[in-house]
Amino acid sequence: MEIFSEVAKEQEKSLREEWEKEIKETYEKKLKFTLPQYHDDSGIPLKYVYEPQDIADTPLEMPGQYPYTRGIRALGYQYMPWMIQMLHGYGTSEETRKRSDFLLKEGMRGFKEEQPVILIEVDPPTTVGFDPDDPRAFGAVGLGGPSVSTLEDLDSLLGGHDLSKTRFAPNTRFTCLPMLAMYVVYGEQRGYKPNELNGQSQNDALTRWITTDIGGPTPSTQFKLHIELIKYCTENMPGWNHMNLCGYLYGETCASPAQEVGIVMANAVGSIEAGIKAGLKPDDFVGRYSSQVHMGMSFFEEIAKLRAWRRIWAKTMKERFHCQKPRSLQYRMHVHTGGSSLTMEQPLNNIARATLHVLASVLGGVQSLHTCSYDEAIGLPSEDAVRTAIRVNQVIQHETGVPNVSDPLGGSYYVEWLTNKVEEEAYHVMNQIESRGGFAKCVEDGWLRHLLESQVLQWRKQIDSGERVMVGLNKFRGEEEEEVPPFVLESEKSAKAAVERIKKWKANRDNAKVERALGDVKEAMEKYDSIEKAGILMPTLLEAARAKCTLGEMMGAIFDGGGGRVYTSEYGRR
Repeated sequence: MEIFSEVAKEQEKSLREEWEKEIKETYEKKLKFTLPQYHDDSGIPLKYVYEPQDIADTPLEMPGQYPYTRGIRALGYQYMPWMIQMLHGYGTSEETRKRSDFLLKEGMRGFKEEQPVILIEVDPPTTVGFDPDDPRAFGAVGLGGPSVSTLEDLDSLLGGHDLSKTRFAPNTRFTCLPMLAMYVVYGEQRGYKPNELNGQSQNDALTRWITTDIGGPTPSTQFKLHIELIKYCTENMPGWNHMNLCGYLYGETCASPAQEVGIVMANAVGSIEAGIKAGLKPDDFVGRYSSQVHMGMSFFEEIAKLRAWRRIWAKTMKERFHCQKPRSLQYRMHVHTGGSSLTMEQPLNNIARATLHVLASVLGGVQSLHTCSYDEAIGLPSEDAVRTAIRVNQVIQHETGVPNVSDPLGGSYYVEWLTNKVEEEAYHVMNQIESRGGFAKCVEDGWLRHLLESQVLQWRKQIDSGERVMVGLNKFRGEEEEEVPPFVLESEKSAKAAVERIKKWKANRDNAKVERALGDVKEAMEKYDSIEKAGILMPTLLEAARAKCTLGEMMGAIFDGGGGRVYTSEYGRR
């Protein structure tokens, strides 16, 4: 649609010529100023000023209208504030529950501030399927999250909550399927049906395989678990987000904003195509994909990324997968502010960084936010630090007026132009991955890992040379380092408690029933030799959870029936 008249174009031309003359005569000739050339983090060259001609071909659009560049709702935060979802966890499940209660008291909430949200990180053994009493878990139990291996652990985390009104999101990475089985059975024992539960599974099958070296399932095994979970939730748990497309880890490994979008979209395409092979119709399951988006310091580029991402998603779902339901076309975003932006040096500077992350996210129209605490580059966040992170959200929400207008930067010559350019670059990355055989192939042959390692090396060189400035790290360093007391975790005590608990759990059950249940899991996994057979594994895992099998035992049976573990590092075991 033509939005500029011929008269306006002539005025623009005249103004631009005057501006260019001023640059040449004053800055270049008189002041002898050498004009710098700037690029954003995606490598897009930037002009010094943007004008109507830069967005002349950009179609008019309103919030809540396809392709949702300006937001997925006609009214955004005026109707519903973004959710404040703080990923947390450490030590035992009781210690993590204490932190959950603290965060809920301070303002962590889900939809319309009425819904408790429990977004739990777990420890590394739980991530890959080791119980705390497994010798391979030694030294890692309770670090960065609690050990969650039994129904008792879930009750310690969630006892007393109305599960139909609580959003539970365990960040379990490789063990999403048995964790979901445990949660369904836990809910069942408390009188809840699967269709009454809401929350999400991380279930990003292959992203974790790229970025983790601690022995996850083989890519083919993990992908089967991924599709199994999607199929079960589609058919039984309409309120559960069965897939969380994780761009955060790519951002943390220095992928550019456009690369993050392109890689995640290629991942989504592969997942949806597999869902179709498993017998699902896109409109029946695509609407339950959610996301974990990285937020970095390239302020306007990150805003443009969010806007471009919604547009790419909507077009891809409509044009490629022929989705018709609005929910299938609307990409819902949860932002995790960038931990890689934070520094141990002068850690209070991180409050300013987190504030800019939240502001960019809100201006970009996200649905929920985890805000990193100022001390996360030092260790586990303290209560003071996480309270401050929540307050950053609340100040922006209640004191700035920013949420009063939907897409307040819509129509900005620069932001609209940059949205178009990020979209263009993201499609380039997406097409590059598809030309190499698709996302799964690029994971298995190491191409994506090599790309990310190259990005990390480039970032390191820029920091070391001073080309990229991080205040307090490589510039504006003080003579005396700021001291922020680290949060102290009694890890040995927590680990001992977790080990003692699981030993008691195993001693008070019918172990013959356990063995039969695990045998059924192994047998189902052996029969699960193609995506088309998705749906045969979850029933056996539910029975295993009812038999009091632990998460580690269920994952062990899956490995026994499906090919075991690999270590992704070229220096590790395979």
